[in-house]
Amino acid sequence: MLVSDPASPQRENISPNPESSLKHSESGTSAEGPGTLHHRLLGPSIQKSGQDGVNQAVVSEIIYQASEGSKYFEHQKRKEKDLTKKVKSIVKQAANVSNQELAAAEVRVGALIRQYEATRDLTQTIVHVDCDAFYASVEELDHPELKSKPFAVGKGVLCTCNYVARKFGVRSAMAEFVAKKICPELTVLRLNFPKYIEKSNAIRMILSEYDPRHCAMTLDEAYLNITEYCANVNKDREEVVSDMRRRIFETTGLTVSAGIGPNSRVAKIASNVNKPDGQCAIANDREAVMEFMCNLPVRKITGIGYVLERQLLALDVNSCGDIYRKSALLYQIFTDTTMTFLLNCYLGLGSTEVKPIDQYERKSVGCERSFRAISDMAQMKQKLQHVAEDLEKDCKRLNLAGRKLGLKLKKATFEQISRQRPMPRPINTASDFYRYGLQMLEKELPITVRLIGLRVTDLVNLSHEGPMKTFLKGQRRHNDRLEDEPSTSMNIHSEFKELFDGSPDMHDDEEVGELAMIIQGSQEEDAGDAIDDYRSSSKASAARDIKNEEELQQHTANALMAAPESESLPLSTASGESSSALVSCPICGNQVSADDQALNHHVDWCLSRGAIREAVKETFN
Repeated sequence: MLVSDPASPQRENISPNPESSLKHSESGTSAEGPGTLHHRLLGPSIQKSGQDGVNQAVVSEIIYQASEGSKYFEHQKRKEKDLTKKVKSIVKQAANVSNQELAAAEVRVGALIRQYEATRDLTQTIVHVDCDAFYASVEELDHPELKSKPFAVGKGVLCTCNYVARKFGVRSAMAEFVAKKICPELTVLRLNFPKYIEKSNAIRMILSEYDPRHCAMTLDEAYLNITEYCANVNKDREEVVSDMRRRIFETTGLTVSAGIGPNSRVAKIASNVNKPDGQCAIANDREAVMEFMCNLPVRKITGIGYVLERQLLALDVNSCGDIYRKSALLYQIFTDTTMTFLLNCYLGLGSTEVKPIDQYERKSVGCERSFRAISDMAQMKQKLQHVAEDLEKDCKRLNLAGRKLGLKLKKATFEQISRQRPMPRPINTASDFYRYGLQMLEKELPITVRLIGLRVTDLVNLSHEGPMKTFLKGQRRHNDRLEDEPSTSMNIHSEFKELFDGSPDMHDDEEVGELAMIIQGSQEEDAGDAIDDYRSSSKASAARDIKNEEELQQHTANALMAAPESESLPLSTASGESSSALVSCPICGNQVSADDQALNHHVDWCLSRGAIREAVKETFN
């Protein structure tokens, strides 16, 4: 029995009719419906504010005709065909779910909802601040004559456009030449990042007064927790946010929109409700949150993109409330991770923790470059070298090294290849990035590419103390020799274990705005640069299985780490002590006696080995 909720829609877990459900799934030439190739070509920014009154069928037809026959078009056509096949498979799977399976799933979903509901926190006030058409608004300050005219900012691909241009159907991530077909009078200005950064810093100075630990996600958006501020000044949260927005406008001349809610998910969605120059507040009340989320179209939910939208629509899940109605069926179709995400969206749950962006754990560091299609190995090596150097700069700036290196290639046909391999040690130098990246690249030859990227994952923070020193402190060994060890000492065994036991999760950016690289060859290089700028904060979404290579590396690592039997005797059996209580040595990984004296003896022996010291030194040099 699920949690009773007056705000919840009536549950419905009947399997969908494959014929009716595929009305959203068929790919064709019609400009209607989110399942068509036309709709795919509209791109992700169709959800941007200012698009509500636009005839998207006309816009999609212009894009379709402009791109038809290009390599990009053919690639998108293949992806749409594959997705349609997957959607049909999901619908077929849903039709075969039995009533007995649905009943069992209903019980499990009910337990999950109660579990997630128990985590709800309604004590905090989270605000999401989003600048309105940021780059365009900054340019309007220097070009007031453009305020009433359609104009955009970008280079090959539009990074943003003003609200006048949006009324024509122009939007961010659209190819410049396509935008001018849609709106011939469109003016396009080139990017001026120093100017945008200056304005962004001025806004952040104001935000810091309301929350010193605010999280600036990009130049034009941030999250704040104003709970403490509201209590200190004894003001209503809406009054506080209104005052904040007024001060930003008076100081910078820019308008911002804001969403106010009990968590970051609700605040983020709410900030888009009254754009531009408005704010929307959702009460810190469960019923108010549920009501706000219930009728929300699934594509309006942050984290649901085109692919998941297609799958949900095929199952007749159009709104957030439908997630609940179809929850038992969805439980049978999707993975645990996706189901957790969907149920949390339905419940309107999200994070209430806000902290500076640099305090969040970073999962990866990556760099990539796009260019005209090349097949010459010398040119590819040169591009790879440049990417490796860029990646080294980022790693050194962040003081990070990676245990896994991934290579991303985009072929001339826009097909994407991702490869990943574990490293013998954490790396953060251009020479290592280039050397190992080249080995992966050579395996793909012959190939014609238009993009090369490198990404390190399974990161090591070189500024933190390693597990070995932490372990030794835990044993209360205040030996001067140990205290003099470098702070970057590491647990060799655990590093190897994580290196070879961890599952690969090489991620790659979603394609955003690459329509500019379709037809006119002279535009491609500029478009590639613009795409790199536009998606610098994009999240990753692809993986490759390298199990065989990991197993080979594991055997090698085991051989390197194993200590000679004669040297291992003092750990347990030499003294005749019982070895029933064993622990893993934090250095070599061998099972040793948990007895303090035996363990300390073994740790001293491990630390005295020159090979271990040299390995640590090499790792962090």
